[in-house]
Amino acid sequence: MYNDLLELPQRVIATARIGVRPELRDIETASCQLIAARTALQQSGRSALDLESARVAIAALRLGHMPHRNACIDAVTALAKVMAGPDPLLAGDA
Repeated sequence: MYNDLLELPQRVIATARIGVRPELRDIETASCQLIAARTALQQSGRSALDLESARVAIAALRLGHMPHRNACIDAVTALAKVMAGPDPLLAGDA
């Protein structure tokens, strides 16, 4: 579930990391998916703090700014950590 929601935000931030501005449509979609992932994490009882660096990077892009390279690296790493974590739908069935 998280992979589906966080793949685009991760790709958008990775694109910004190399100095290329992502399409506005992709930025907006990534923002919506990040919010959905945050909601899913919170509803499953997990902390959504790992998504904060990605939220900040996406917010900067939405405002027309390019996030710093290191901020992008931190955000992509944090998203990868969440994506590798347990899926709340599967964890709830165990």
